[in-house]
Amino acid sequence: RMTTVTSSSRSGPGPEARPIRRAHPRQPPVRPAAPTPIATPRTESVLIYRRSAIVRQYTNYWCVPAATQTMWNLIRNDSNSTYLRQSTLYKQIRQHNRYRYATSGNDVQGWAWALRRWTYKPYYARAYLSKTVAMNAIVEAIDRTGHPVGITVKAGTHAWVVLGYKTAVDPNDPTKRTLQGFYVTGPLGGYPDPYPYKYMTVAAFSKVYTRYHEWQRKVIWEGLYVVVSD
Repeated sequence: RMTTVTSSSRSGPGPEARPIRRAHPRQPPVRPAAPTPIATPRTESVLIYRRSAIVRQYTNYWCVPAATQTMWNLIRNDSNSTYLRQSTLYKQIRQHNRYRYATSGNDVQGWAWALRRWTYKPYYARAYLSKTVAMNAIVEAIDRTGHPVGITVKAGTHAWVVLGYKTAVDPNDPTKRTLQGFYVTGPLGGYPDPYPYKYMTVAAFSKVYTRYHEWQRKVIWEGLYVVVSD
């Protein structure tokens, strides 16, 4: 039997079989999220300084008595810069050094004794294997006491006083502080010493704050980083 093929029964897609494209509602453009602002560290400084308290050394080997005189002035709210006081301190420190030396210098045990004697504060010479630990000890002593700290620089051949420091504080956690540098004074009265005082970054400070070395004899501070603090 013949089957008549009509237009509605033809094979293949007819007009009604074409895919229908449906219109989608227009989506708003996607905008990138605003970046989270980065909290800027807050800088904090501590500086124990009074111009009339800073003293120069009267001879080329009186750096320790001059540093002692400066620290005494700062702690006792004095402004004495006389030759008489510095010369007296030199003689007393010399008598209380831990060791005897052929040259005219002093050591940190005598320095600490003079500070205990005249400021009535428990100053002692402390020594550390690590420079980082020693620098943290300087900051801790200033925070705890509000007093200046003595240090030996240039391999123990010279004495400076640390007057303060600068740190960067994490705004999200104030207990996290990054040491940036120190405020220091040196008794030579000018270059190469920081006088009356100067701010030094940790990198610059590290170049002069070096291990103690005594060429004349064996000492207990050899190869260590020395701090005189209370």
